[in-house]
Amino acid sequence: MSKEKNILLLTPGFPKDENDYLCIPPLQDFLITLKKNFPAVNITVAAFQYPFTQARYNWNNISVFSFGGRNSKLEKIFVWDSAITLAKYLKENNQLDIVHSLWFGECAFVGNRISSRFNIKHICTLMGQDVSTKNYYLRLLNKNKLTVVSLSQNQSELFRKITGRNVDDEIFWGVHNQRYDSSKKREIDLLGVGSLINLKNFKVFINVVHRLKSEFPSIRSMIIGDGNLRNKLSQQTKLLGLQNNIEFTGSIKRSEVFEFMKRSKILLHPSLFEGSGLVFAEALANGMHIASYNVGYAKENNKWNIAKNEDELYHHCRNLLNKNLSFEPMNIFPIEETVNRYAKLYGLFN
Repeated sequence: MSKEKNILLLTPGFPKDENDYLCIPPLQDFLITLKKNFPAVNITVAAFQYPFTQARYNWNNISVFSFGGRNSKLEKIFVWDSAITLAKYLKENNQLDIVHSLWFGECAFVGNRISSRFNIKHICTLMGQDVSTKNYYLRLLNKNKLTVVSLSQNQSELFRKITGRNVDDEIFWGVHNQRYDSSKKREIDLLGVGSLINLKNFKVFINVVHRLKSEFPSIRSMIIGDGNLRNKLSQQTKLLGLQNNIEFTGSIKRSEVFEFMKRSKILLHPSLFEGSGLVFAEALANGMHIASYNVGYAKENNKWNIAKNEDELYHHCRNLLNKNLSFEPMNIFPIEETVNRYAKLYGLFN
C-alpha cells in the first residue's frame, strides 16, 4: 500500500495531448508508470511555456494547466504568478504536499517560492544543459532549500564542479522492457538517433561511416531525427559519396524508432553532451550495441564501448562489425526502479 500524496509538477513543456510523442518522452513514461503503480498519488502539472496556448486539460488521468508562455520574456511574470496562484488554490483545497520542478531554471525558481510559502518539500530534477556555467539560476537559487536529483554520475560531477554542492540523489530516466524477436534481421549496421544540431555531432557519424566504407562497401546506416543541420549533413553525405550508405528519416514516432532499433546492430552516438541520454537505455533494451563518448549515463560493459575521440569511435564500430554479435536485450535502466526511487522521495511508501 502507498500513501496518498499530492504532487505539483512544474515543467517548461508538457505534451499538448496524448499523441504528442515528441515532448519529453521519459517524463511521459515516468508519469504513466507512476500513476499505474501508485494509484493513490495525485499529480497536477503546470506547463510554463509549451503548449503555446492557455488551457486546462486531462492527460492520461493527470490534470494539466498550460500557461502558454511561448518562451516570451514578456510573459514570464504572468506565468510565474499563474503557477503560484495554482499552488495556492491546491494548498487551500488540501491538494498540495510536494512540488517537483524539472530543469534548474525558472521552474526551480518558482518551485522554491512555492516551497517556502507553503512549507512543503521541493524536489528539482536536473535535465541536461541546465547544468552549465552559463545558467545564472545555479548561482541565484538557494540550493539548500531543495532536494536536487541528477540523471547520471557525469551530471552529478558537473553539478558539484560548478556549484560546490553534491546532488541529493541520482535517479536515471528508465525505460520499459522491450519485446525481443530473435528472428528479426539486423540489416542496419549503424543507427544514429537525435536532434540534428551541433551538440549531437552527427558530422562525426558521417565521417565514421565514410572510413568504414572502405572495408564494408555495402555498409548500411540510418540517422533518425531532424534539426537545423539537416541540409548541411545531407550535403556532407553527398560530398563523401555516401548517398547509398546513409539514410535520413527525419522525425518519426518513438514506436517506429524502437522498430528500427530492433533491426540495427550498433547505436553510434557521437553526442558531445547528454544529461542522461535516454537513447542509450532504449538501444540496450532493444538489443543493440553502443559506441559513444563518455556522456550522460555512459557505462562501459560488454555491449557498450566508450571512446575518447573520433578515431576510437571508428575502431569500436569496426571491431563490432567484424564480430558475431549477440542481440539479447539489456535493460540496465528499468523504469520500475526510476518510479520506486521517486516514490521514496515523494514519501509514497508506508
